[in-house]
Amino acid sequence: MSVSGLSEQTHDQTASVPSASTSYDDTATSGSELSIRAIDAHSVHRITSGQVVIDLQTAVKELVENSVDAGATNIEVRFHNYGLKSIEVIDNGSGIASKDYESIALKHYTSKLASFEDLSRVLTFGFRGEALSSLCALSEGFSVVTATSADAPMGTVLDIDRNGKVRSRTKVARQRGTTVTITNLFKPLPVRRKEFERNTKREFQKALNLLYAYALVPCARENRGVRMTASNVAEGGRKTVQLKTNGAPSTRASVLALWGSKALENIVDLDLSFDVETEKSVLRRQAPDQPSDSTNVTSVKVQGLISKFAVGAGRTTVDRQYFFVNGRPYNPGKVQKAFNEVYRTFNANQSPFVIADFVLPTHACDINVSPDKRTIFLHSENNLIQALKVTP
Repeated sequence: MSVSGLSEQTHDQTASVPSASTSYDDTATSGSELSIRAIDAHSVHRITSGQVVIDLQTAVKELVENSVDAGATNIEVRFHNYGLKSIEVIDNGSGIASKDYESIALKHYTSKLASFEDLSRVLTFGFRGEALSSLCALSEGFSVVTATSADAPMGTVLDIDRNGKVRSRTKVARQRGTTVTITNLFKPLPVRRKEFERNTKREFQKALNLLYAYALVPCARENRGVRMTASNVAEGGRKTVQLKTNGAPSTRASVLALWGSKALENIVDLDLSFDVETEKSVLRRQAPDQPSDSTNVTSVKVQGLISKFAVGAGRTTVDRQYFFVNGRPYNPGKVQKAFNEVYRTFNANQSPFVIADFVLPTHACDINVSPDKRTIFLHSENNLIQALKVTP
C-alpha cells in the first residue's frame, strides 16, 4: 500500500524547514532559543489521524469493518464522484445505543478491547478505537445515522465535529442499523487532498479491490453471510453498481457474483493443514510467559480457492490474488511470492488465481503492526513458508 502521502503532514501542520540558503549556524542559533514542550492536543490529534487513515481505501475499510463487527448481513458502500465528494456506508447491524453516542468518535474509545493483553486474542476487525476519530479529523463533514432494534423505526442523526464530539442530535426515520457519511475526505490536509484529487480514479480502484477482498472471505464467513453492494454516483448523477454479492456464506458464490461463472473454470478448493515449528527467536521472546514444556509447533490451516496446477489453467497477471489471516485481509509479501514460485513449477508462464485464508491461533500473529492494520506480522514466517512449500 502506498504511503507516499504521509510526508505531507509536515506541510499541513505548517512546520518550518530551513531553506537552502539558511546556514547551519543560523539554524542552530534559532533552535537554541526553543525549549522542548508538549504538542497541543489538537495538533496531536491531526498528526496521528493522518497515520491511521492514509488513503481512500483505508477510510472505506474501517467503516466496512465496523459494519461487519456490528453483525450486519447487508452492507452498502456508496461513493459520490469516486469518493472525492463523499462516502456512505449503510448497514443493518446492531446500531449504536444512545448511551454511547457521545463516545463513538472519541480517540481510543472502543467496545472491542479493554487492555493490551486482549490484543493476543482479539477476534473483531476493529480494536484500537481510532478510526472514527481519525475520519472526523480528516474530513470536512462527518455524520452518523443509527438505530438499535429497541429504537427502530426511529433513528438518531449525529453531527460530529473534527474533534469527535457530537454537535447536534436530531430524530429521523431509520430501521435498525447505521449509516456513516464522510464528506470531502482530506479537506483539512491540503497537500493530501490535492493528491487525492489528482489520482481520484486510481484511489477509487484501490478501494474497490479491497472491497472485493472483503466480499470474498469476511462477508462469506461472518454473520452467516453478508450481502455487499458498492456503487458510484458520478458528477452528472449517473449511478453505476461496481460490485454486488448475494450474501451466500460461500466464497465460491462470491467469486461467481463478482466475476461470473467463467472465473470458476479451472479453480479447485485450497485446503491445507500443516505444523510450523516455532523459531528460536520467537521462543526466547515468549520464554518468560511460557511453561518449559510448552509446545514448539503451531498448527496452521490454509483454506480458499486456487487455480489448477496445470498448464493453461492460471492467469497472465497476479491481479486476482487475495490473502487473509483469520479472515482479515493483509499484504502477504513473502507468502504471496512462495505461492507463485510453487505454482510456476507446474505452470511456468502463468500465475494462479488465489484466495488463501491462513487460519492460525491468534497468539501466532501480530495484527497491531501498522496504523492502518493492513500489515500482519506472522511469527516464525520463514518456517511457515518452508512448511507451505512442501505440503502436498
